[in-house]
Amino acid sequence: MPIVDDESPLHDDELTSRFQNHFSMSGNGRIIDSDGNYWYIVQENELLNFISLLENNVGIPIGRILHNSAADSFELILSPLTKIKFGFFGKKKRGKLLNEYWGIFGWGSYNAKNHSIISNVFPSIISGFYLSLMEFEQGHRCRIQWKQLGDNIVKCELEKIDRKISPPQEILAMTWAKKKINHDSGLDTLLERQDVGWSINGRISYVLPCDMMNRIIFNLGGYVGQVPSKVSDAWQLTGFDERIHGSFSQIAQTLKELFLSGEDFVYLNDHNDWDSVILTHLAPYGLGSVKFLKSQNDIDYFSVTLEPNAPLVIGKLSGIWERANGKESSCQIHLTDTEINFEIRSRLDFI
Repeated sequence: MPIVDDESPLHDDELTSRFQNHFSMSGNGRIIDSDGNYWYIVQENELLNFISLLENNVGIPIGRILHNSAADSFELILSPLTKIKFGFFGKKKRGKLLNEYWGIFGWGSYNAKNHSIISNVFPSIISGFYLSLMEFEQGHRCRIQWKQLGDNIVKCELEKIDRKISPPQEILAMTWAKKKINHDSGLDTLLERQDVGWSINGRISYVLPCDMMNRIIFNLGGYVGQVPSKVSDAWQLTGFDERIHGSFSQIAQTLKELFLSGEDFVYLNDHNDWDSVILTHLAPYGLGSVKFLKSQNDIDYFSVTLEPNAPLVIGKLSGIWERANGKESSCQIHLTDTEINFEIRSRLDFI
């Protein structure tokens, strides 16, 4: 008897609607909420693999850097809620809204009474998000310790700190990291509800704030010294603040290696149809802030917009280029006041 697919939709209409409404001011290959925060989609083990590759590249444990970067980025995302008057039963309404946010982002669930989290997000990062949420709820700073009890279970212990809440440090060294609000078309991403979080086309997924990645670059700046030759040979940066020169290169290298460690096939025809490649491999994940300019003398030229997702775009695009061309790349990045000029060529041609 032939197998016949039923035509019932696999996606969850309610969850998808909430997601699309929350990011209703996004589009054009970007994921932006109504407050101008940029986000990107992570699937399955990408975050775990990224962290493993990054630690191997920089040669130091980065759990605390990840945690602090996550906490600061989510604190800024939550800050506009302080202006909302919830009225009667305000604490209950606010708690419900925060739970809804957690679900919309695909982060799983949390229990504020016993400080437990069920999530597919890496423990040091999800505990950073949780710390900011609890500090927002309780109105004071906390010290947190977290422990992973299972594949997706994290237990936290919080201790009150007698310290005034002040805004996270600004990352002034990055001209691309400022919020932007674009009035574009909405997202057409369809979400499938899972026991923990949600999935897209059967792949466990969630969104993360691009500000977190920029803060990882900024916070790593004080730890990354002389970069190894495999990084310095692959990335030539001009126009960047000295503090983040090495850490930006390390993050871009890691994002490239992350893409190359996957199995995504990239087909580039003789006409160098990079616009199609960008629409396929970057735009659906919130990384569409890039434009292909030209190919000349075996060099591909791109322009990356000064937007918070820029490092993610550049790192992944270099991996896509290597997969499409079957060659190791040499990337030249020039940061200006209006854009990031990005050139990719074969490393052998450059040498």
